[in-house]
Order: sequence, then C-alpha cells, then structure tokens
Amino acid sequence: MVGVCQNNIETAIKEWDKKRDMKTDKQTTEYVYEFLYNPCTCESVSQTVSIHKTQRGAEMAMEFHRNEVLKEWMRECSEYPSAKEYPFGFHKDWSVRKSKLMP
Repeated sequence: MVGVCQNNIETAIKEWDKKRDMKTDKQTTEYVYEFLYNPCTCESVSQTVSIHKTQRGAEMAMEFHRNEVLKEWMRECSEYPSAKEYPFGFHKDWSVRKSKLMP
C-alpha cells in the first residue's frame, strides 16, 4: 500500500513539473530599458534614473538629462572660468541597460 501511494505522489509531481514547464515555455520574455547615470565614475556607481518600455524612450530620457547637465556646466563655466579645465562629461557616465522583466 505504501508503494502505491509513493508512486502516485511521484507521478503527480512529474505531471505538475510538466505543466509548469509548459507554462514557462509559452510565456514570452519581456524587457525594460533602464536609463543609468553616474555623476562621478571615480567615486560612485551608476544609478537608475528612469525605466522605459522601449530603448528609444530610455535614450530620449538620457539625451534630455545630458542636455540639462550640459546647460548647468555651461552656466558654471560662465561663473567660474576655471571650470573649463575639464571637458564636459569628465568622470560622468550616461548609459541604457536592457533588463529582463521578472514575473
């Protein structure tokens, strides 16, 4: 009697595993695109600024942010001429990362 119950349990587990695998095979993998910014590459790491459904959306956000930082740098250079010693974007990093969306 114990052997029969054990067989039924093992069979049920195998069937459950098959159904689970079938479900995961049917699911499509979705991705999101993160816009990352690092204000100082020598002292910190990149931080997620925003998350987008498309790579184009993340790149547009990155360009907008980069232009805002450029405007700030230009204002800083007009007030403090010594700021021009370092080129725009020195020790800064902008990037887009594709990440798998977990269920």
